[in-house]
Amino acid sequence: MLEYDEITRLMRKHANQKIATICYAENNGKLLFLLRKKEPFAGYLVPPGGHVEKNEDVESATRREFIEETGLELLDLKLKMVTSERGPEHYNWILFIFVGKTNGTNFVESSEGKLFWIDKDKILQENLSPIDKLLAPYILDGTDIVWKVEIDYDEQKQFKNVLIEKFTDF
Repeated sequence: MLEYDEITRLMRKHANQKIATICYAENNGKLLFLLRKKEPFAGYLVPPGGHVEKNEDVESATRREFIEETGLELLDLKLKMVTSERGPEHYNWILFIFVGKTNGTNFVESSEGKLFWIDKDKILQENLSPIDKLLAPYILDGTDIVWKVEIDYDEQKQFKNVLIEKFTDF
């Protein structure tokens, strides 16, 4: 398996891309989502997560951001997807997407937005961004496949090109 630094190097398309992480965290058949207050994806439900700090391991950043935004600890963390995103301001990322479980269901209020538990089998009916609706079935496919995704956004922050394939080094 590749190290996260090597994955970042392979996925980087330009120097403006920031490294971030999110986690689709489950408890009792429900996933925890955040209704974002600010860009990217303001007004949409997204999994909790955030920036990877300099000299911070991707998994450590995932756990730290999740605790900061929800008050809950992550268990059984597993990498499911890595995206390389290019577009207007706030839409240039190398994003590590994990699945996991939480140590409970009672979250704290988040300064990033309002948190909601959503039935796992109903998330595509919720207010997810169009790109999240496209990617969620791959992320939640229940397999050990790690997906590699390239996304280009236009100036209106709509995805225009998406390439999804199995990450061959896993």
